[in-house]
Amino acid sequence: MSGDYIDVLTSPSAKEIETYCYSLAQELGLTLAYTWWGYAEHPGHRMDPYNLHLSVSKPFKAEPQFWFTREQVLGYVEGKTTTAIQSEISNALNIRLRDDR
Repeated sequence: MSGDYIDVLTSPSAKEIETYCYSLAQELGLTLAYTWWGYAEHPGHRMDPYNLHLSVSKPFKAEPQFWFTREQVLGYVEGKTTTAIQSEISNALNIRLRDDR
């Protein structure tokens, strides 16, 4: 495995996705303790090995994960995948928030 995945995990796109998560959490009234990116050669995620972890601490505790391809992550800043990624994260957090009530 090459170290190319580090370029994706530390890319401006990855940072912008994290920024979006913090903004969304604030908008939804959630406390997002932290976020982190990972790369896993997981059998179930061979096609989308880049994973974003969120740590929600209030009003519920959860650590949702989102799996993306290299192209999805890097396409975020270019606007190619922004809507799809934001929608996936927003939908997951909204569903969890609704179910917690």
